[in-house]
Amino acid sequence: MTTSFDEQGIREAITFYVEGMRTGDVETLKRGFHEQAILCGYLGDDLIAGPIAELYNWVAANPSPAATGDPFSCETLGIEMTGRVATARVRERDHHGVVIDHFHLLKVGERWSIVSKLWDAEP
Repeated sequence: MTTSFDEQGIREAITFYVEGMRTGDVETLKRGFHEQAILCGYLGDDLIAGPIAELYNWVAANPSPAATGDPFSCETLGIEMTGRVATARVRERDHHGVVIDHFHLLKVGERWSIVSKLWDAEP
């Protein structure tokens, strides 16, 4: 596999996250994550941590930016790969503010999946 092919797979996983969040489509969101993925980060001073199912439940229970017209955007700031593991930094903007996501990804077979999502407000 070439590095550009791997980078494309990493970007695809991130795109599933972005589109799932933007549209509120949990099935699209799931396509980006490993089934055993976790999340951990801050909303204000509150620590949020748990299995990825908590994100799916939150998305399903809240109106999406596409439905409300609220702003939503993501910008990939960087990708680093070491063999079959990678990290992607993404700036995410929505009506809550701006956070920096740190996605950790794992290549299983030919597919890249997010195994953890860490975030905090942009300083």
